[in-house]
Amino acid sequence: MKKFDISMLTVAILVTGLAVLGFYQSWAKGNDPVLVTAGDTSITQNQLYSEMKKTYGKSMIHELVAEALIKQEAKAQNVAVTQEDMNKEIDSMKQQVGSPEAFQNYLKSMGMTEAQLRNKLSVLMTRDKLLDKAFPVTEEQIKTYYDTNKEQLGSPAPEFDKVKDQIKMMLTDQNRSQNYGTWLNTLQEKHKVEWHDPSFDDASVPGEAQIPAP
Repeated sequence: MKKFDISMLTVAILVTGLAVLGFYQSWAKGNDPVLVTAGDTSITQNQLYSEMKKTYGKSMIHELVAEALIKQEAKAQNVAVTQEDMNKEIDSMKQQVGSPEAFQNYLKSMGMTEAQLRNKLSVLMTRDKLLDKAFPVTEEQIKTYYDTNKEQLGSPAPEFDKVKDQIKMMLTDQNRSQNYGTWLNTLQEKHKVEWHDPSFDDASVPGEAQIPAP
């Protein structure tokens, strides 16, 4: 089962939340409230948003675009993450951190709820399902990898059937990583993404700049 980087998810959730919240609060109130006073200097909400935009804005807007494209493509292809799939992934993550209690404490320490985590995981798992459908690992690829690398798999070399699933998982991760950027650019063209703020546009968007790369 694919292991996700919890810390990366946390950063993505928190930064996106702060940026969006800051912008809309300021826009809705029609003013620029002071957040901090340091001596004779005031730091306002718009100043915070402007700095966050410069530092995180491009990667965050591309992440939001990627999420939107993944959801639209999943709907078009009738691809969905089941509740059973999600529960299995959450259970795996709980095992990684040690126990259900440790998992909840970790989420609490990061100011993150399980619902937020599930929403983010849903996008990541949907992305992987779409990529696996677009770039499936074939039996021929698995056998070719085994024949080429079996001496590196152990001594004596394990039987093919005993390592077949392991090889398939490795090749699946490789397919996702290698094809993600091109695939996402294809979705941008298919769903006609328009950048109304030129500073956010990037003709060659790297996978790392959006949804955490597979």
